[in-house]
Amino acid sequence: MRFAALTGILRQSGTPESDRQTLVFYDDACPACRAEMKIIRRWDRAGRIGLIDIAAPEYDEHAWPVSLTHMNALLHVRLPDATWQTGMAATRHLYRAVGRGWMLAPTDWPLLKRLFDYVYAWFARHRLPVSKFFRSRRCTDGACRDTR
Repeated sequence: MRFAALTGILRQSGTPESDRQTLVFYDDACPACRAEMKIIRRWDRAGRIGLIDIAAPEYDEHAWPVSLTHMNALLHVRLPDATWQTGMAATRHLYRAVGRGWMLAPTDWPLLKRLFDYVYAWFARHRLPVSKFFRSRRCTDGACRDTR
């Protein structure tokens, strides 16, 4: 893997580079994605998670075996053993890695797993309009601006 091309991105995440890390490929242009990664970063006291913004100008899609199109379709996580997880499975892995697996445990129960996987896939496809709908707005004097 070409970590040199992603040094700046990993440094932006506040996480040291390491082949032993779980790397999260997320879209920082998506307000919901950005908010969730902010929470994950706060919970990751052991520094197990490296965040890579696939929307960053310096992101090099050729450094990874997954195309940007696929990265944009679902959350992708590269595990320390170089295997990949996507979608809801990737999200469950992240929460377990930061000690919050219990929060998403029901999403992996046999009777609920399929539903949560479907809902996640729908959200991933529509994340930008859904995020914009829920994004907070500050309004004064009849004019509104987005807040982060």
